[in-house]
Amino acid sequence: MVKNYNEEEVRKFLQKNHDPQSQLEKLATYKNAANLQLFETDYHETHQVNVIPDKNVAPAAFIPDKLDPKKFRAHPVTIRAMRKDLFMGGEDFVDLEHIITCASCKTDVDIQFWHFCPYCEASFPNGIK
Repeated sequence: MVKNYNEEEVRKFLQKNHDPQSQLEKLATYKNAANLQLFETDYHETHQVNVIPDKNVAPAAFIPDKLDPKKFRAHPVTIRAMRKDLFMGGEDFVDLEHIITCASCKTDVDIQFWHFCPYCEASFPNGIK
C-alpha cells in the first residue's frame, strides 16, 4: 500500500510510538509525489557521544566539552531521563517534536528525547512511551 506523506498522520503515530525502530518503519512507508520513497532508510549512521555525570549542570542541559566534540556533561537525572537511541532525519525530514506540559512541575518537555521528566523526575501520562 502506497501512502503519501501526511504530516498530521505522522505526528499522531509518533505521539504513541517514540522508539526509533517504530519511527523508522512507519516513515519508510511514505512516498513523495513521484511515488518514490520519501525517506532514505538504507543509509544509516551511528553517532556516539560520551555524557559525563555532573551535579552542577542544570536539569535537561548538556554542556559540551571544550576539547572533545563528542563529550558532554549533564546532571545524573538528565542522563537517566534521556533516550539513549534517537532517530535523526535529514533536511527534508518531518519534525518529530511532541511537546507536553509535565503535570508535576508544569515545564514543557519534548518527549521524543525523554523517558520521564528531566526536571522533576515525574513519569509521563499513561499511553506516552
